[in-house]
Amino acid sequence: MHQQHPKVITSVAPYVTIANPLQAIQLAHEDGFSGIELNEDHLHCLVQVKPNCLNLMREYSADKHMVNSLHGTLFRPSIDSENQAERKLAVEYTLKTLDHMESAGILRMVLHSFSDLPAFFNPKAERANKMGYFLGCKVVQVYGILAPALKAYRQMRKEKIEACFMRSLAEIAKYAADKRVEGKPIEIVFEEHYSDAIDYDNISYGKGNFVNVIRGIDTAHQLIRTGQNTDLSEIFESIHFHAVDTNGIIDDHRTLGKGKVNFENSILDIIERKLTNTIVIENSTRNSALESKKMLTSMIKKC
Repeated sequence: MHQQHPKVITSVAPYVTIANPLQAIQLAHEDGFSGIELNEDHLHCLVQVKPNCLNLMREYSADKHMVNSLHGTLFRPSIDSENQAERKLAVEYTLKTLDHMESAGILRMVLHSFSDLPAFFNPKAERANKMGYFLGCKVVQVYGILAPALKAYRQMRKEKIEACFMRSLAEIAKYAADKRVEGKPIEIVFEEHYSDAIDYDNISYGKGNFVNVIRGIDTAHQLIRTGQNTDLSEIFESIHFHAVDTNGIIDDHRTLGKGKVNFENSILDIIERKLTNTIVIENSTRNSALESKKMLTSMIKKC
């Protein structure tokens, strides 16, 4: 029996300065990707000027059989804030995004436990400003150098910060469970981060209040966080998988094969144990994304 291979999805990054989210979906399809992981703030900017874009996104994606997801904001306010007014603002923004996702036919939202980059870099138009986006990417990369100090700070305040995040996650998951995309509730992906102090193994993925919450694995984040390559041997539930390369120090989103991440074992596990039907790559340029897709597709075929 022929084994079904996972589909290769791209992040919106290669298109974000030249296209709005609807155009990015079209470009991703033209580049041979099976879907795209959009950006929350980028989507909000388009909806403000073109409210009907959500219907167009749903129709185009359905026609082209695109499997789309959405990555939550990296900018403040943060859903783990100990300031309840700020936490409430962050959750309300996320719930509004879930409304948009239902209209656009987007099944999954990817969340970190926090978002603490300066709002100054947040996109303000349907296409990101090239200079602002470039500077924002550099901030994210440098952020990796500060990871140990940020993780230590979060560890010191772990109990309070984690309680705030878990409350927000439960509220978001509950709201998402009532939304429907192709007859299914919207899924919330809780993705690991190298600056996090949360024990990811203690989250009740797929159970109780988190019945629609899925574990998110990012190969670069894991290498930076633990110094080890991704090991999926002890994971048995469905996952959302980001195949990302890095030098092991900063989250520089290198072309696959240009960094220190070894993908072979995790890709083999994904295919043999059917952990996910999509693999998302995150590259900052179109050429890098296409090169990564070529390498990943070749690797998948060999498994």
